[in-house]
Amino acid sequence: MSPPDSSPPNPDAHRPDYAEVPPRDLVQVGFVFRPHGLQGELKIDPRATDDPARFEALPSVYIGARPHRVRRYPIASVRYQQTKRGVTVILGLDGIEDRDAAEAIAKRKVYATEEALGLDDEELFAHQLVDWAVVTEDGTRLGAVVTLREMPAQDAFVVRREDGREVMIPAVEDFIVALDEEAEQVVVRPIDGLLEE
Repeated sequence: MSPPDSSPPNPDAHRPDYAEVPPRDLVQVGFVFRPHGLQGELKIDPRATDDPARFEALPSVYIGARPHRVRRYPIASVRYQQTKRGVTVILGLDGIEDRDAAEAIAKRKVYATEEALGLDDEELFAHQLVDWAVVTEDGTRLGAVVTLREMPAQDAFVVRREDGREVMIPAVEDFIVALDEEAEQVVVRPIDGLLEE
């Protein structure tokens, strides 16, 4: 009878095959709503990106709950569907061939690398501004960014004030002075009445 195997267990034996990409290099570009049809396509909410058409230029995406636990999927097809909430991206991925496989990655975030997106050093997506402090030019803190909301006339920052109220500041040069990435601050120039309920 052969002696029992006394070698230590391999900690990587059951480790999921996460992509080896630094989390800091990933930018969220969407969210997987749910499967679309029976062929493995996915309905993607693209509101994390400034332009849904960016998906057409991507060779692959990374999908996972968090940027340090993602899997890479080459893109097989991209098309669009107009809904009441705006444009939905219908994404086909290599390796996701049926509805069951699509279900397995539903409700997860969709990322792309900064390099694949071709972002300028100073270019930011809206979701990257969430929780940034909103301050006036003299440094007075007004609150924090909740989201960037698409409006008919122009987009607007939704800002949660210190007392819990939410106000909207138009995302235009008249009101937004600067985006300070190092300090994670949105510097604004409010006018009388802008921050009232």
